[in-house]
Amino acid sequence: MRSGEMISVCALLVLGLKASDAVTVDYIDYGAMFYQTYGPSGEYLMDYNGNELFHVDLESKSVVWTLPGLEKYTSFDPQGGLQQINVAKYNVDGYKKSRNSTPATSIPPLISLYAAKPVVLGEPNILICCVNNIFPPVMSTTWFKNGQKISDGFSETSYLPAQDHSFSRLHYLAFLPNEHDIYTCEVEHWGLEKPTRRIWEHEAPTPISEAYQNVICALGLAVGIIGIIAGVMLIIKGMKQSAAQGRSQR
Repeated sequence: MRSGEMISVCALLVLGLKASDAVTVDYIDYGAMFYQTYGPSGEYLMDYNGNELFHVDLESKSVVWTLPGLEKYTSFDPQGGLQQINVAKYNVDGYKKSRNSTPATSIPPLISLYAAKPVVLGEPNILICCVNNIFPPVMSTTWFKNGQKISDGFSETSYLPAQDHSFSRLHYLAFLPNEHDIYTCEVEHWGLEKPTRRIWEHEAPTPISEAYQNVICALGLAVGIIGIIAGVMLIIKGMKQSAAQGRSQR
């Protein structure tokens, strides 16, 4: 697999500044946009302090708000994002024709799988397959339950840009924890030699062995005996001191 060429554009808008000798940024609102030849595909989103506000769905040509209800207080014309994607496409095509460029190096992503909250058997929960260090942002993710492919009940975020120009993506799977079920998140990416899997299964508390219990009991008994001996010695020492003081006063 070869990665396609990509052009990304980021615009930063500082919303708040502290009044001090050194200027520091309180809040950052920025847009991230990229287009790549594979697919072709791309993305246009707005971010506020590391949290996605919305992105433009390139297929439906509509705005997808990450926070429900946010569209009541603001708006965005999706045509603006689509136009920016077209500009990026034009720039990529021109760049390829004018220069002897080579595909960017594909980076192996980092994958982790965990439950959204403490697991209680029989109570609904959400598995999160977190994929970081993605570049280029072309990836395929598949969920399995006990080795069988899952076809519904899951969702995912858009590609979230990081400061090092890589991307992250979160994949969610609603599930009902069971002590016998095994869930798998499989990721395919150009930076991986083969699909990589992360497995989640319920881990029952390890029962305390009888030998371990015996050791604990023995230690407790030993500490108790030492305490008794120390107490007797202190009593004897105190009686001797009292007797000595009595003889000195005669």
